[in-house]
Amino acid sequence: MNKDFFITNLPGIFFCTILAIIIQFIFNQIETKIIDTLLTGLIVGIVIKNTGIPILKFEKGVKFSGKHILEFAVMLMGASIFLPDLFENGLKILLIILIGITGSMGISYIVGHKILSLDKKLATLVGVGNSICGNSAVAVVAPVIKANSTQIGAAIGISAILGATQIILLPLLVPAFGLEDFQYGIVAGLSVYAVAQVVAASSIVSSLSADVATLVKLTRVILLAPLVLVLRILFKTEQEEKSDSKLISNILKFLPWFVIGFILLALLRSTEIIDQGIGLDIRSIAKFLFVLSMIAIGLTVDIKEIVKVGPKVAVTIILIIVFMVVLGISSSNFI
Repeated sequence: MNKDFFITNLPGIFFCTILAIIIQFIFNQIETKIIDTLLTGLIVGIVIKNTGIPILKFEKGVKFSGKHILEFAVMLMGASIFLPDLFENGLKILLIILIGITGSMGISYIVGHKILSLDKKLATLVGVGNSICGNSAVAVVAPVIKANSTQIGAAIGISAILGATQIILLPLLVPAFGLEDFQYGIVAGLSVYAVAQVVAASSIVSSLSADVATLVKLTRVILLAPLVLVLRILFKTEQEEKSDSKLISNILKFLPWFVIGFILLALLRSTEIIDQGIGLDIRSIAKFLFVLSMIAIGLTVDIKEIVKVGPKVAVTIILIIVFMVVLGISSSNFI
């Protein structure tokens, strides 16, 4: 890190940190909490962004917090996850994820492309982003299928907005359907768009829900590589030939370091090199960093963008979300 990094990023990081400390302090004084600190952080960020409060000088640090600090927090969560407890039904969960990815891609093609006449590449980006790992999946698939910037922007924009609404609405499924924490974790991990949104939507319910949801989500991330290889074959006639080594390198670029770190820390916890007490302490640090990151993400959400996104894209994504939620609820009864 050089001097320029601190000059450009530190103000925004400091701004988000102060807000996170204030939120955490207030919540520590409240006995009955209606909403979670993560959701509060997101809402605070959105309100600040959309009420005209000048935050331009914090912009770079805010973006850094919403991406890199978030990724670091996700990695730290691995230190509190005891894999034997979660892998007891691992093969069943993997099967559910594969069904979810296949179904989501099918919906994006049949409904989005065939029925609603979305461009095939845009429909593919919508399906990939919402069935795998959000923006990263869109970013790595876009050059493979030769998608343009407009298609990329449309796929990411509406998906992120609808994903943010899931943070607020999805927890309502718990009382509505009598879901247990483990079941809700599967639903959230399957249906929510981005890693940050998965953590926020699941942590509101319980720590167990967050653990399960994160594991399901990161499993979806890992499945990006084989899906990209399939798409490369399907779009082969529409793209320039690229070497396999370059393609694999590009995929690995979007299977980021924090996923590897998460797995390594989970292995250390599962072998009890990291004991339960230390794991919980690390989780507390991660929780604070998540609040900080949620504030940063909220500071980048422009409500006006909601009216700019295409209704056809929105309909396709909503159908994918509904499919994933129904799949998660129905399949969780058999785990």
